[in-house]
Amino acid sequence: MSKLSRQTPPEGESSASALCRRALRHRRRGEERRALVLLREAAHSSHGDAHLWAQYGVQCLRMGRKEHGAKALAQAAWLRERAGQHRRAAVTRALASEALRAA
Repeated sequence: MSKLSRQTPPEGESSASALCRRALRHRRRGEERRALVLLREAAHSSHGDAHLWAQYGVQCLRMGRKEHGAKALAQAAWLRERAGQHRRAAVTRALASEALRAA
């Protein structure tokens, strides 16, 4: 476990939610790399959360990691499709394909 994730979340908050909250705080401070690491850890620890995968993908795109971002967005689209969220899946797939075209 990385040093960034050792803190325990407040009572009633999942560890993935705590990591996401901390990533947002780092992003607001301009610490993009730390935000990326936290979002990656949150997405990988919570395999079935399409929202976290989408956030991780967007953060990758912000940092110029287009291939990683496209893969994360494709994972989010697949999870959304599986959950029956077809419109959201279509939008997420469009973002992923746009990221690959720009790569």
